[in-house]
Amino acid sequence: MKHSIAYIIDVAGDIDSDFKANHQIYTLPCAINFKDGQYIAEVTIDRETLIKKMEEEVPTTSTCSLDYLEEILQDIRKRGIENVLLVTMGNKFSSLHGLVQLYSQGVEDLNIYCLNSQAISFAEGAYLIRAIDLESQGYSFEEICQELEKMKEENPVLLEAYAQSLDYLLRGGRIKKTSAAIGNVLNIRPILTLEDGILVVQDKVRGEKKSLNYVKKKIQDYIRGDKKYYLAVLYGQEKDKDRLEELFKEDLEKADYSQIGAFSPIVLVHSGPEIVGIFAHVIDEEKGLNF
Repeated sequence: MKHSIAYIIDVAGDIDSDFKANHQIYTLPCAINFKDGQYIAEVTIDRETLIKKMEEEVPTTSTCSLDYLEEILQDIRKRGIENVLLVTMGNKFSSLHGLVQLYSQGVEDLNIYCLNSQAISFAEGAYLIRAIDLESQGYSFEEICQELEKMKEENPVLLEAYAQSLDYLLRGGRIKKTSAAIGNVLNIRPILTLEDGILVVQDKVRGEKKSLNYVKKKIQDYIRGDKKYYLAVLYGQEKDKDRLEELFKEDLEKADYSQIGAFSPIVLVHSGPEIVGIFAHVIDEEKGLNF
């Protein structure tokens, strides 16, 4: 598919790497900060190193130099494309959106639309998938931007996730110390979702098997029917991949867009590595993609 729009997403967007390559999607890097220095996610620090370091210290995330964005824009200019869609993680996860929006306002030769997804991971990335879907249907750049804002307000991506440990949520200040202590003793798994642009605990289930079944039922109830849907199955640890692939095999095969893979390092900073997340987005259209 030949694109008339250039697409940019930050590294937390968790879109399949092959899909990115096929559609020439640019990735804007972000930084992970430890006491011993700053690392560029997926460039100077990989997931395995991050997880090991997180056993001793809770890192923070921050934006990288906007020189990275300017390099991307220079390449877009060489391609002769004027319209640019830039999707970022929610402003409650990072200050990135405000920075790139301010920077983009000073770029006069490109028409840049910065979308604050109010989300993270594939709940962010799905907006870019939807944009390409709409472009393939003949929507104009302005119409695509309007549809994405409408999607954010009326039909955001559903996230159902569970953490296998409460320790990282405790360190990140997302649950109380007493709740974490009781939860770990009773083998309770917090069920996570996105609400008002942040990651929150929506329920608690005892045991990993029950937690996974809880998440599976929520997702399958949501995607049931004959409408178009996107589905992403993501994990923090490789050991979870095979069982998740088997458990959601039929749902992934029926999806109009699907992927299974690991969470980005940026997401793991917010959630901890012991997490499984299922993302789904149902669209009131007939099934099928043109790209």
